[in-house]
Amino acid sequence: MGMPQAWVLSLLLVLLPRTWGAETRPPLLYHLTAVSNPSKGVPSFWATGWLGPQQYLSYNSLRREAVPCGAWMWENQMSWYWEKETVDLKSKEQLFLEAIRILEDHHIDVIKGNYTLQGLLGCELAPDNSSLPTAVFALNGEEFMQFNASIGNWTGEWPETEMVGNLWMKQPEVARKESEFLLTSCPERLLGHLERGLQYLEWKEPPSMRLKASPSNSGSSILTCAAFSFYPPELKLRFLRNGLAAGSGNSSIGPNGDGSFHAWSLLEVKRGDEHHYQCHVEHEGLLQPLTVDLDSPARSSVPVVGIILGFLVILVAAAGGVLLWNRMRSGLPAPWLSLSGDDSGDLLPGGNLPPEADPHGGANAFPATS
Repeated sequence: MGMPQAWVLSLLLVLLPRTWGAETRPPLLYHLTAVSNPSKGVPSFWATGWLGPQQYLSYNSLRREAVPCGAWMWENQMSWYWEKETVDLKSKEQLFLEAIRILEDHHIDVIKGNYTLQGLLGCELAPDNSSLPTAVFALNGEEFMQFNASIGNWTGEWPETEMVGNLWMKQPEVARKESEFLLTSCPERLLGHLERGLQYLEWKEPPSMRLKASPSNSGSSILTCAAFSFYPPELKLRFLRNGLAAGSGNSSIGPNGDGSFHAWSLLEVKRGDEHHYQCHVEHEGLLQPLTVDLDSPARSSVPVVGIILGFLVILVAAAGGVLLWNRMRSGLPAPWLSLSGDDSGDLLPGGNLPPEADPHGGANAFPATS
């Protein structure tokens, strides 16, 4: 499928990583995506659920089952909870794919007839625990429609708004259920997660570190300082030369599939001068900063507050949630996914970490420009 246009939405700085306390509670957001011409093996619809900066849910049209992600696998939820998430997301899948089909039938898009339809749905909690809903939609990367939960209708100024809005309004109970979800179910779910899994949002995991060097085409060397499997996402990386500050390099950070994050930074140095350099990291999970030498992997052994995840990275269909977090992290408001049809790897956490940075010899997470 073609590349949707880039866009900027003037809403929702709610996913920017922060420390959640009694006065700043995380939002609950679902990022939904449907495409008209998926590549082989790529779902036509997928969804990710986010609690603040952590992905807690994954769903796609191939598996058709909502599953918990990362630390939230251990949340003590009610037995019916994930079945309810699955039912709701199957309903969203049907609505989104029906909208894609009606758009294709009317040939509104003149660029190869390809469509990417997305939604960002969810809520924050007001001081009285009532819902502050979010319901915005984008077509091929540009916002074109909103849902007013109080009135119960879809609004916007695009011709496609009327087409899709009318399609959904004609179906019995769709608007009522959408309003009920945004105003009632969403805040109830969010409160439930905060009661049963707040410790996961307070989790602190120190990074594993590695500093490696590789030759560049210019005759210099590229130093790669990589930090693996840490949480929360705030982290400072910088290079030292003979113990003195040598700059932060070209840095990136992004989420893994298990709720943790990775980061890496690149610095070009004179060939033969590599062993004069070290990588210095500061993170909330460390009681003191950590410094690693070239080709010497390091892991802090100091105890940290909160729980430590003891399981391996779980590959989940992040389905655009990674790119959602990446753009939010870079300071842009809520983004929409841009992908090409043959980039099936973009639906999973993995693919863009420099090979020399990976301690296992392969990438395992998306970096995001910081």
